[in-house]
Amino acid sequence: MKSGYFGYFNCYPTVSSKIKTVINNGAKGIILDLRGNSGGVLGATVDIASEFLDEGLVFYLQDGKGRRQEHPVKPGGIAKDIPMVVIANAGSASATEVLIGALQDHKRAKVIGTTTFGKGSVNMLRKLSNGGGVYLTIAYWYTPLGKKIAGQGLPPDIEVTHRDAKQADILQYKRAIEELELLTGMKQTPNGG
Repeated sequence: MKSGYFGYFNCYPTVSSKIKTVINNGAKGIILDLRGNSGGVLGATVDIASEFLDEGLVFYLQDGKGRRQEHPVKPGGIAKDIPMVVIANAGSASATEVLIGALQDHKRAKVIGTTTFGKGSVNMLRKLSNGGGVYLTIAYWYTPLGKKIAGQGLPPDIEVTHRDAKQADILQYKRAIEELELLTGMKQTPNGG
């Protein structure tokens, strides 16, 4: 079985290009490794999620007055049917958690690893007259099914932990391969192909 492996992403064009490459090379499944990814731009996150989803919400934010702003899936995704799994950990934060929540809530991918960081708020810096500043939380991000990200993170569908961080990384990746094999009905060959 061929699988696509994505590490940390900086922007949508890079991820889109990688998705196209692995699909064109005959990938039967994708492992989206978001461990240690501290996030990025929410617009790019909506674009990336839209590559994998048909319709619905990617996320919504709600301010202190209860006003809700929805961010829907964009049409035209190129990887809506390929089997995939996501690996996440406590280093998966912010916009990365939005992506994880969208894929998990839409049942597009099982999440393997540990609970994410829990950075799901919109903050604004206000400068003070003494030269200091204060950050104010003005809104929170929610997954499509209404799970609040801030302060709690997103739990995985399949928890894989270990006291040793290096061993945890290995075990999580092995479990992701096993899950992808179940989804595709294909067994990984010893040389990885």
